[in-house]
Amino acid sequence: MDTSGQLAAHFFREHSGRMVASLTRVYGMAHLDTILDAVQDTFETALIHWRYHGPPDHPRAWLSQVARNKLINALKHNARHGHATEAEFPLHALSTTDPDPVLADEAPTDGQIQLLVACCHPALSERDRILITLHILSGFGIPELANALQLNREAVKKALQRSKAILRQKSLKLGQHAIAAVAPQLPTVCTILYLLFNEGYKATRNSRGIDFDLCYEALRLTKLLRPVATPEAEVDALLALMFFGVARFPARLAAYGDWIPLEEQDRSLWNTSLITEGFHYLDQAQRSGYAGRYYLEALIASHHCAASHFTATDWKTIHDLYQLLENIEPASTLIRLNRLIAKSYALGPLPVITELATFTVNGSPGAAFLLAATKGHVYQRAGYTAQAHTAYEEALSLAQNPLDSQLIRKRMETSPRT
Repeated sequence: MDTSGQLAAHFFREHSGRMVASLTRVYGMAHLDTILDAVQDTFETALIHWRYHGPPDHPRAWLSQVARNKLINALKHNARHGHATEAEFPLHALSTTDPDPVLADEAPTDGQIQLLVACCHPALSERDRILITLHILSGFGIPELANALQLNREAVKKALQRSKAILRQKSLKLGQHAIAAVAPQLPTVCTILYLLFNEGYKATRNSRGIDFDLCYEALRLTKLLRPVATPEAEVDALLALMFFGVARFPARLAAYGDWIPLEEQDRSLWNTSLITEGFHYLDQAQRSGYAGRYYLEALIASHHCAASHFTATDWKTIHDLYQLLENIEPASTLIRLNRLIAKSYALGPLPVITELATFTVNGSPGAAFLLAATKGHVYQRAGYTAQAHTAYEEALSLAQNPLDSQLIRKRMETSPRT
């Protein structure tokens, strides 16, 4: 079986951010678009070359060399054709025989944190900081960005163009001074890593449902952030949440690829070592007195991980924690729906139906899908099969992920219209 495409995708997720960071450190933020194009083109070249010639012995070195050569050729072309001036980057300074900046970078992970912080420039709105960083450092495309922030794709496209222009104008330089600037940008940086993990946890464009590489990259970057974060508690809480999430990966997908709902998961497959790691970071966050969003979400996840089986879940406590979360993020459709689901398990589905009937969403397909799917699930458990079927039909029409569609169809089969 040809696995070259999967290997190239894996290396893209694992190394593209590092490559962009190292090349940007050497050639400058002014050439950001050209660097991004060179890195993207490199992985497209890898897909073709590796398919016919097999992966090289040292894939990372191969990718790095090809990216640098493509970038230098593009910079020379731009300079010769008036797209850049000699003053910006003299042609004689561009040589493919110089040491590879990516492989020579002694602290490539520092470079990624530097780029992460640089993209959180005060000249950008918080939303645009998140968009541009996910795009540059993590390779998010427009569909993934639109899904992560519940925006339409045209708005995402315009925001990226605007943000790149601002970053070029600022001519930012990466260096250790960027690490020192982490503290004021920490909330935004944590939001970016949180969204990165969430996109992998339920991937927009990955037919497998979970993008494991993306989740582990988010976890790696968050661990990398911890030593330079002040205070550490917010990062500790985020790490706890991520560890609790990845611990349950083995039980979330069936052998044939379908979602397995929480109530049907085989908990013996959950990774107890990762759960223990999650509790370690949760305890660290708790000792600091931090009680923000990531801590509350991690605390909810810890209750799921601590329950020996679904019916042993402390739904009353989980509902109360979601209520606290809703106080922090009152506009979040996902948090409010999760609170209602927890309430339906704590008190039964009937008390929730009235709240669902008056529930409105912002019109995005993702939020509308979640509402319809939640209605179907609650109606079904209440025995209102006709209403459940109608809600499931609406959810099916709004589903963006094939695994979501398959799960809705299965639930419709067990809730026939009467």
